[in-house]
Amino acid sequence: MKRLISLLAALALCLCLIIPAGAADALSAGLKFKDPEGTFKIIHVTDTQEFILSSTITQEFLYDLAEKEKPDLFVLTGDNTSTGGAANFPKPIAYLLVKSGVDSLMCVFDRIYKDFDIPVTMVFGNHDNEAGPDKVTRAEQFAMYAAHPSFFGYYIEDADKGSGTNDVQGDHYGTHNLVVKNKAGTANAFNIWMFDSGSYDPRGGYSCVQPQQIAWFERTNAELGYLPSFAFQHIIVPEIKTFVPDGVLPTGTQGQLNEGFGSGKYNEGQYAALNGARNVLAMFFGHDHLNTFVLRRGADTDLVNSPSTGFGSYGEAALRGARIITLHEDMTYETEVAFYQDFYGPNPLRQTRLEMFQSMSTPAIFLDIFSFKPLLWLLGLFLN
Repeated sequence: MKRLISLLAALALCLCLIIPAGAADALSAGLKFKDPEGTFKIIHVTDTQEFILSSTITQEFLYDLAEKEKPDLFVLTGDNTSTGGAANFPKPIAYLLVKSGVDSLMCVFDRIYKDFDIPVTMVFGNHDNEAGPDKVTRAEQFAMYAAHPSFFGYYIEDADKGSGTNDVQGDHYGTHNLVVKNKAGTANAFNIWMFDSGSYDPRGGYSCVQPQQIAWFERTNAELGYLPSFAFQHIIVPEIKTFVPDGVLPTGTQGQLNEGFGSGKYNEGQYAALNGARNVLAMFFGHDHLNTFVLRRGADTDLVNSPSTGFGSYGEAALRGARIITLHEDMTYETEVAFYQDFYGPNPLRQTRLEMFQSMSTPAIFLDIFSFKPLLWLLGLFLN
């Protein structure tokens, strides 16, 4: 059993992941600005953070959001699963437990891709790999995502290899970029940077994007001709504490600061590099479940935090949701959070269901199957 799992994982890596650095266009060929609207829409999902099974309420919300908003891409920025519960099991069982969590989450994106042709990409957070690299490596887990038809993402060796010198879980994995074409599909118009910001620094605190990843960004950015771009990752850059030194957002800032910043203690210079390039419009983060702010910085790179989408960890019912980002051809963008509580309106059945998941987390998944799921199905039949 153990040998078979290892063999399958290695085969998946060979077939799906080792893609040349110049292959970004091949994987992102379908990403383009809408014609005639001239917009490109992203839904940012973060911290779903559930183990073994993804919450039915989360899956339905994401599907309904896709159906309503018709985004061009979903982006997951880590803590997609919480794998610490697998750490106490032997490797074959730990592998299957982690895989069940990834597959359960990705099944909704496969449905979305099948029904609406909307792909998803992702990077890891600090909880995704807590089963431990001796049980499930980042590479093995990345292969689990890559096996799904909805997934757009790839491994670039010169971006991540050797970057894990300051991470207790080894090399970062899955840093990549996706190019967006103009609405005619004839030229590159925009770029999306996806950074694995790591897990934990052995010197203490959270990790951060490493020098090798920054060097890859600088090389690739030059090769692409400094396209306007967004960057996505899990852990926020340490500069946020300088920009908001007293913990109070500047007057007029969109969104809220509801908890302290979870950035690491050490800074390898990522924000300085991205901001200094002058073509990264904004950086988007998760990790801090309660923060919903959009810190606009004039000509400098904006910093945007999105709240938790899932129910596997701390958070408030009123603050769980996903961020909608609408980019225009003139390279301006607007963004807002679609909160569960508001998305379905004042439906008492759905609000009670939300409170159940808020209070019970994983047990709510099983209760939901026999209570709210059939009731909502019947209600849907009646209304339609």
